[in-house]
Amino acid sequence: MSHDAVALLAGSPDRKALTSSLVAAGPDLRVRFVADGAVVELLDGRGRLVAAMHAAQRLAVSAEADRLLDDGIGDDLPAQPYWVEARGAELADADTAGMVGRFVRSLVDRVGGTLWEPEARLRRGEPFLQGATGHPAVTAITDRAAVVVQDRPLVPMSAWIVDAMAAHGRKGLRLQVVTPSTSRITHALRSVLIGPTARWVVQRPDGGYYDGFSGVPLRWDEREAFTPDKGASPGGPPEEFKAPVEEPGTQLHIDLKVEHPADNGLVLGAAAELLGRHLGGAAPALWGTSEPLPQEWNRRVLTRLCRTRAPGQTWFVFTGPPPGLRGEDVRPFTGTQRVSRTSGGVREALTFAVGYAPGEEPDLAALSSVVRELASRDILQNMSVQRLAGRPDLTYEPRWSGFPLPVGMALGAEAVSSVGTDRALSAPVRGVPFGPPLTPAVWYRIGDGTAPDSWDRFRGLMDHLHPDGARGQDREFAPNTP
Repeated sequence: MSHDAVALLAGSPDRKALTSSLVAAGPDLRVRFVADGAVVELLDGRGRLVAAMHAAQRLAVSAEADRLLDDGIGDDLPAQPYWVEARGAELADADTAGMVGRFVRSLVDRVGGTLWEPEARLRRGEPFLQGATGHPAVTAITDRAAVVVQDRPLVPMSAWIVDAMAAHGRKGLRLQVVTPSTSRITHALRSVLIGPTARWVVQRPDGGYYDGFSGVPLRWDEREAFTPDKGASPGGPPEEFKAPVEEPGTQLHIDLKVEHPADNGLVLGAAAELLGRHLGGAAPALWGTSEPLPQEWNRRVLTRLCRTRAPGQTWFVFTGPPPGLRGEDVRPFTGTQRVSRTSGGVREALTFAVGYAPGEEPDLAALSSVVRELASRDILQNMSVQRLAGRPDLTYEPRWSGFPLPVGMALGAEAVSSVGTDRALSAPVRGVPFGPPLTPAVWYRIGDGTAPDSWDRFRGLMDHLHPDGARGQDREFAPNTP
């Protein structure tokens, strides 16, 4: 599905408005409600899923629409507008873009609000990027992958993609997201696509394809979906990938794992608040299990959600205050968090990113304060920090911005104990202990994230800490190691 449209409504659509808008989409289409009524699917006379619409969700702040759609799009809306997203399949013999357009226009006309439809940028007509499947987000399915096509300026970690990952991941299929070279992705989607079971596929203006993170040319394979093109002409990545990143600034990326003893009184989210306050200048403001983020930050509410899903895992996104509500000393930050049960308690695994404008330097001294507080709570497992060039707004273009460079790494008391305290404190990178002298956590400041020998220092540290298996540890402590 690749024709997207969003209705931002002044109020909640009633049954009459929804019914009339579905008829406007196509009077001959058959309606099917799924996911307990949260999604409406439209099927044609041949039983194909040609379009789908999500139920309206109320946003905590209209600025979330500005973040994901167009800056200022929510200016004339109520403080908490309703977001209704529709999506049409990529079919050569059906005007699915017209269907979703008529649906959202009818809703706006009847309820009030504004309409968002992105300009098409993808080249149409590729047979492997056409068709309808049984899932609203998925255009094609091969033996190895589910392919999602997204033709919009900024691609979020939408509920469509979250559900596609859950539905097809259980079958062992990888996720591939196809965008034009003009698209950006959010940090939440990046955190998924950069993993080993996913791929960001970027279409060049001339119709070729490349990997959005590495620039490696890709080709279509009927079994694998998009795969590296070993027969590509020499010359390195395409020019689109080598073009300079717009608005270059600096980002800090933090991967953090903490673990709590199982306790009925446990309230999750403290680690996210700690990172937000120390590095971003404020606690998170919004959260949700997909983008847009509809809920105000509330640790008790998110803890309750995790309890209802236990023993299964819960994944969610959080972000700092939006620009209009951001204080003078607050900077952009966002992150993801996965909550899971372990044999010893409850684990929170976080990715966290904070952005700095050109010319601004990160406050790296704040990192040791984070480690100190985590050590005082005796919850730290490990933390790695990297610095990279990137947009201050924490969105990502399919262009080369240089390798991330390590800034530091922290080991919790349990990891230090397994290494040996004396060995941990005699590493080639100076370790700073926090907590009890016999069972400390240790923070290693590798550098400021600009020195070209940073990875050599990191690998020397890992060789010292794990002389029998340092390379096996790299991925845990530095998941973006080049």
